[in-house]
Amino acid sequence: MISYSVPISWYEGVFHDGKSPCNAGRSFSMLHEEKSSKAVLLVHGYAGYPGEMVRPARDLHAAGFDVFVPRLPGCGTSGNDFALSRRKDWLTVVKNALESLKADYGNISIVGHSMGAALALLAAKEIPVERIVLAAPALSCPGIKPPKPLPVLYLYSLLRKRISTPWHHQSEYVLYYENAPADDDYLGGEYWSWVYLRQLYELYKLMDEASAVLNTIKAPLLSISAGKDMIAGEKPALYAAENVKGESKHVHIPECTHFLFYDPDKNGEEKAVRAVLDWLS
Repeated sequence: MISYSVPISWYEGVFHDGKSPCNAGRSFSMLHEEKSSKAVLLVHGYAGYPGEMVRPARDLHAAGFDVFVPRLPGCGTSGNDFALSRRKDWLTVVKNALESLKADYGNISIVGHSMGAALALLAAKEIPVERIVLAAPALSCPGIKPPKPLPVLYLYSLLRKRISTPWHHQSEYVLYYENAPADDDYLGGEYWSWVYLRQLYELYKLMDEASAVLNTIKAPLLSISAGKDMIAGEKPALYAAENVKGESKHVHIPECTHFLFYDPDKNGEEKAVRAVLDWLS
């Protein structure tokens, strides 16, 4: 059912990783034998990987969509690759993907998780889509501030690439990719055990840029927040729903964490995936 590939043309003009992706980091697509008339692009988040999106991809495919999940440059390979990637690389892949899908399908939607939500908004501003889903979106809004003023954060990034931060394997998060969670410790050592200062700067710039285009978004938009989200919180999802130009809806799932598509609370995870299916269908 899963093909571990997306068109190579989606990666034209972006940073090319030095290391191959781990199993969890592989791009993938799920297509029907008879091509569907509708496609959905799923975009993972900051220091994330396509394997995080298997659950909604699987359910969307069962609902009749052709599904595409590209790996963002620098993600799912190595920390060294991540340190060399920039927001322009991440956004270019998403825009290339939408342009490509637009040429092949009459109905295109996009789902973005966390930073992927910011990328989804920026891409959808330039390439019209049918519908948009922002899951636990990482967006700038009143009450959300970066750890340092962005010019200061940028200067820090010139002096030091990364700072160590505590991380440990959390077995309560059960994913759906092949051989899960075999890559978790590797990814933790490469990505989540470190704060990459330049990439953090790139993330907050993306959050600002995405929030600035909200009032230009005409496609119907669903934003999903999670009550136990210690990363993005509820405010950005509310802000997105209240500030887009077109139709919008906000769904709050109190029992979910930031990682609502593979959440420890399986009832909450089911609600999140069902909300996506209902909105896109």
